[in-house]
Amino acid sequence: MHKHPSFRSHQTSRLPACRLTAVIALAAALASGCTMSETQQRTGAGAAIGALGGALLGTSRESAAIGAAVGAAGGYIYDQYNKREDAEAENTQLRQENARLKQEAANN
Repeated sequence: MHKHPSFRSHQTSRLPACRLTAVIALAAALASGCTMSETQQRTGAGAAIGALGGALLGTSRESAAIGAAVGAAGGYIYDQYNKREDAEAENTQLRQENARLKQEAANN
C-alpha cells in the first residue's frame, strides 16, 4: 500500500534533536564564563550533558528537553552535595582548631 505524500510518520528524525542538543551545548559553553556561580555552572553543565544524552538515546526533541531537565536537576543536586561536604570539612577543621586553642589556654 502506497502512502499519500501528506501522511508523515509519527517518528521524528534524530537530526533535529541532535541540532537542538548542539545548540544547547554551545549556549552552555558560551554562558559558562566568569560571571556564573559554581551552582549555575554545574547546573548548566548537567543540562548540557543531559540534553546530549537525551538526544542520543531518544528519538525526538522532547527527549533532549527531558534529558536537559534531568541533567540540570542532577547538576544542582551534585552542587548542593559538594557544598554540604565542603561545609562539613570546614566545620571539622574549625572544631579541631577550637579544641587546640582551648588546650593551649588551659596549659598557660
